[in-house]
Order: sequence, then C-alpha cells, then structure tokens
Amino acid sequence: MNCGLTNLDTLKRGLLAGSLAGESKFDLSLQMLGAGVRGAFEQFTNRRLGYKEDQTIVFSGDRPHYYLPGFPLSGIKKVEMRYFQTDSWTEITGQPINVNYENGLLHFGYTLGRWPLQVRATWSGGYWFEDKEPEEAGYPSARPAVTDPLALNNGGAVADLPDELRSAFMWQCEAMWAARDNLGIGLVDKPNAQSETAKVGLAPMVKMILAQFIRYQLS
Repeated sequence: MNCGLTNLDTLKRGLLAGSLAGESKFDLSLQMLGAGVRGAFEQFTNRRLGYKEDQTIVFSGDRPHYYLPGFPLSGIKKVEMRYFQTDSWTEITGQPINVNYENGLLHFGYTLGRWPLQVRATWSGGYWFEDKEPEEAGYPSARPAVTDPLALNNGGAVADLPDELRSAFMWQCEAMWAARDNLGIGLVDKPNAQSETAKVGLAPMVKMILAQFIRYQLS
C-alpha cells in the first residue's frame, strides 16, 4: 500500500509501539498521514517525487526549454503540441534536441512558438520505492527497467528514493503522529487535541533536507 513515500509496513514500524504494529485500526489514519506529508513535500519542492510511468504535463510553447516535475527521468515517450484546445495534438518528431535525465531538463534549441501554443510531454521518472506489503504477492518488487535507448545511453535511470529524503519523510510523519491524540485521552480535558496534527508545519531539519530537492521552474 502506497503511504506517501513508503509502504504501510514501514510506516507502522516507524511510528507505532511494538505491541501495536500488528494491529490494523490505525492503517487508514497512517495512510492519510503519509499521503499528506508527501503532498506537503511535493508542494515545498515544486516537483513530483515518486516514480511513475507515462506522466504528462502541459505547458506553454513560448520557451526554449522546460524542467519536467518528475525526475530523474528514465525515458521521454513523446512531446506534442497544439495551438488551441480544439486542435488535435501533433507529435514533434526528433525533439527535444537535448535532455538532462538527472534534473528533468528538456531543451528544444529554440522557442517552439508564440503563446497560446501548448506543449504536452509524456515521460517516466521520479524516485522509486517499495510500496508493496511483505504479505503481498510479488514482494519485494522489482525496480522498473529503463527501456528508452536514449536514456540508457545518457545517464537515465530509475533511481531509488534517496536515504535523506526517506529519513525526512519519516521524521515529519513522526512529528505529526506525535501531535495526534490517537487514543482519545484528551477528549475531555483537551477537546481540540485530535485536530493538532493539521497545525504541525514542516520541521526545520526537514526543510533543510528538502531544500536540495527543489525544482526551480517559475512557469
């Protein structure tokens, strides 16, 4: 089960006491917590962190380059363009002329056109992590293969989730879980205790780690 940037088993072992790790009553809460932390991380870094195949994004064509939000890249499937929403997408053959698979840069060598020209890119990329549970068939999962010949020849890869990013994710989840009144102890004397999780911001150490993963793309 995908719980943000890890599976449920890892999140439970990291956040619950040993006696509770085998129970399922907190599963939904933990899944929502992990998804929320991943969302906060992606908003802070302005990128898509988890690996996914056939991602798409549409951007304006009045530019010579664009940084895709899900990287490192493992392959570019196609780049298309159209002028108006009523037009059909037309694939640009032989483009882009330059790709940086490590940071997601697509460079066309020239400005493709004037606004409102739209460009749609389809690609695979992001950080891969285990999202299956130990009891599921197919565990442990096999890392997806890089099948794009250009990616193979130019440093493209399906990269594992970096250790520092995994640690930051667990630390932030731990901070938010600790702020939650999971057992309902404060229902009488602290009636607002169960809503404290939403007030927890990103920890200073977490922000420091995330700074190196920011994608600088203004539009």
